[in-house]
Amino acid sequence: MNHKRALLQSLLAFSLFGTMVTCLAQPTPAWPTKPVKIVMPSLPAGSPDRVTRMVADKLAVRWGQPVVVEYKPGATTVIGTDFVARAPADGYTLLSTFTSLVQAPALLPKVPWDAERDFVPVVQFIRSEVVLLVRSDAPYKSLGEFIEGAKLAKARGMPLNYASFGNASSFHIYGEALKRGAGIDLTHIPYKGESASIVDLLSGQVVSSFNSIGTAMPHLKSGKVRPLALVGATRSKVLPEVPTFGEAGVPNLDTSGWFGMLAPTGTPRAIVDKIAADTAQILSSPEVVEVLRGQGLEPTGLGPDAFARFLREDLVRWRTLIHDLGIKSEN
Repeated sequence: MNHKRALLQSLLAFSLFGTMVTCLAQPTPAWPTKPVKIVMPSLPAGSPDRVTRMVADKLAVRWGQPVVVEYKPGATTVIGTDFVARAPADGYTLLSTFTSLVQAPALLPKVPWDAERDFVPVVQFIRSEVVLLVRSDAPYKSLGEFIEGAKLAKARGMPLNYASFGNASSFHIYGEALKRGAGIDLTHIPYKGESASIVDLLSGQVVSSFNSIGTAMPHLKSGKVRPLALVGATRSKVLPEVPTFGEAGVPNLDTSGWFGMLAPTGTPRAIVDKIAADTAQILSSPEVVEVLRGQGLEPTGLGPDAFARFLREDLVRWRTLIHDLGIKSEN
């Protein structure tokens, strides 16, 4: 009897071992095996779109599958973001987004998604660099002179103004932080895009304008505009001579913009890691670094864990800043 029991146990163990070997021998399913869709929650033609399409084109070559950028703009990026939050968590629908992801919950009465609950961070593409500009013939050679000019203008009852790409935009928030931090009065002039605001700066319709270095670069090179200060905690590699607002004595303007990719929560970690690693390799290639820095964009390539930590901290930073300034989307 004992001999039979021992034989049965041996056969059972062998059977289990064989099953385990068979499972381990099976290759991990290839991914992707069909087209991948990257949703942009904004209109095409901006910097986020240019970076996304560049990454998508290079990923398509690596993966041997089409990587399609699809636009779902509207409601301060809420529509496209919500679409991806509800998509299957299989890696075939991704979200290419930017700072609005962490601003919207503080600016809007309610959003249908939760940035931490509904998404898994995949990879941060870049850090966006923004400068305050004046025309090159303006009397302000530095931020300090601009602040003094704003104080004199207020005393005369004719406050200086600044342009942004829209109400409740990052650039609007930067302008209000400058007013608060420097103790000056500035009139906000919102536009529907960066290109429109810088055109009016060049024509003298506005005194100053917040613009990305990429948008400003042609006019910086031609000498038509002058950068006074940079938003962010560190100086730009593209404009190393321009001080940060913090260096110029104005606090709370160290929160830079960013672009990055997220996936619906539940997306397998192996897929997330593959997308992150392939994208980081693309962003670190010398030719891509050169192109991005030429647009005033600093590639970062933060992976899933580092990007998740960054997003948690950024949610707090923007929520605090927006609350302190009292900005709402309807404003």
